[in-house]
Amino acid sequence: MSEKKLKIVVFSDYICPFCYIGFYRVEQLKENYDLDVDWKPFEIHPETPKEGTDLNNLPFPKEYLELMKENIKKLADDVGITFKLTDKLSNSRMALFFSEFARKNGKFDEFHKLVFDSYWKDGQDIGDKTLLFSLAESLGFKRKEILEYIDSEEPLKELKKSLKELRKYGINGVPTFIIGEKIVVGAQPYEVFEEVIDKVLEEDLVL
Repeated sequence: MSEKKLKIVVFSDYICPFCYIGFYRVEQLKENYDLDVDWKPFEIHPETPKEGTDLNNLPFPKEYLELMKENIKKLADDVGITFKLTDKLSNSRMALFFSEFARKNGKFDEFHKLVFDSYWKDGQDIGDKTLLFSLAESLGFKRKEILEYIDSEEPLKELKKSLKELRKYGINGVPTFIIGEKIVVGAQPYEVFEEVIDKVLEEDLVL
């Protein structure tokens, strides 16, 4: 275990399978490094209707989707998780709003994991407010307080701020990991993160 606490900023969206893998990759890293992880919201498909959409309607060749699924399975096996790949793409905006509420009330990590697992392990629609309220209430939050926050302008401001921050680095994809002054894009193997983190710690580039 490293003696230095290292800050990692992660830009992520719940509907991104590689972000889910990235989440568990970070959990692996925590076993060997003292990390301060700051998850930032990013909406990769803002055009998705509130009720979600069928993945088969997306403008991708079938061969591409099959190849992506194979890649996802390989990466998931590497971090020891099982995916439940569904044909429905949820609208993630409300889940991102709820997570910001959880952040401001000290339970971001718990809610963050619940949303990820609900979508990728249980195959549930995280665009459904009923589900999100249920997850939030399981952590002790009151519906009235949640509504006051998600109906305000604040969560959208946070989302736009995060998008602007990521694009400052010239990047439009997630997951993106800012480690010290170095950047890792994508759900990379553990060894890639290990090499970057060790180098950052050695060079004392911790933020």
